[in-house]
Amino acid sequence: MTDFKFFKADRVYNELFYQFPKVFIVSDEYKKMKDSTKIAYMLLKARLEIAISKRQIDEEGNVYFTYTTNELCRVLNCQKQKAIAIKKELESFGLLLQKQMGFNKQLGKNNPNRLYLAELKVSENDIYLLEKFDRENRENVDKSEGMKIIPTLDEKSDAESLGAQEGMKIIPCQNVDKSEGMKIIPELNNNILDTNRHNIDTEKDRLQDQLLLDNFETIMTNDSIATFVPERVLNLIKTFSSSYSEAQKTVQTIHNAKKKAEIESGISIVFEELDSYYVNAEQELYTTLLKAYQKLKTEKVENIQNLIFVYVKNWFIEKPIAAKVSSEKRLNYESSPSTITKDWLE
Repeated sequence: MTDFKFFKADRVYNELFYQFPKVFIVSDEYKKMKDSTKIAYMLLKARLEIAISKRQIDEEGNVYFTYTTNELCRVLNCQKQKAIAIKKELESFGLLLQKQMGFNKQLGKNNPNRLYLAELKVSENDIYLLEKFDRENRENVDKSEGMKIIPTLDEKSDAESLGAQEGMKIIPCQNVDKSEGMKIIPELNNNILDTNRHNIDTEKDRLQDQLLLDNFETIMTNDSIATFVPERVLNLIKTFSSSYSEAQKTVQTIHNAKKKAEIESGISIVFEELDSYYVNAEQELYTTLLKAYQKLKTEKVENIQNLIFVYVKNWFIEKPIAAKVSSEKRLNYESSPSTITKDWLE
């Protein structure tokens, strides 16, 4: 516990801003940490101020939380299993410490555990990488400064036809104080690309998409989303998807395949009721999807969504729908008058 870097109350008030720590990007220490865990750390760190306002400061001046698992789910906007996994990973990286507070005789139950959040470890190498990261960003900006863009003297070009790559040239500004470097003078084109901001936005989008993909099963099993696809199959889809939108598209493909099978056969089915026809729907759908992904890995597949559609549609027709037809025929036969008379005579 002596190596655990507690947040102190005065330290928290010095950093009351909401940001993604850059050390998460450059440090070897945290490279293997899941993006959802990194974002969870950021969210918890932002709530340290609330902990202080609630006087959640121990006798050594360390700030702590007293969240139950359910409360933590609300803070992180995730389900219980995900919250537990995030806590475990934060603990494994030495960023979260749980302290049991014993039994409360007055309340007749255990006091909630204290959760301590640790400051991030920053090595000398991390500092070097951070400085390099910032320096390269500044250099990217500096390279664009001190230049002006003017059209080349091409009689065939006019202001409307000038493109970003053609009909333009970049020259240093004249009479510029060397200590101030060069300045940008926009001419004819105000569409100057802010590379640094673009990179930040791209990284932010990537992290947001990864967070959605990490929580894909949780999102898709929410009551507000009407999908019959079982959680185990959703997990398989997540594993083979490179983005949240791709995973979402695969679920829609499965729904479309079921609908097409029902139209072709003229028979509607309820996925959750397939066990009554002795069909292990979850396992068979999982296996069907796995076959499609296996083919993707071993053969050239032009469109994985088309392949999944065909595989799943055929499975619905050949297994669940066929099982329902067979079951209904058997029930009709057993309830027919001739069968009842035969049983009575016997």
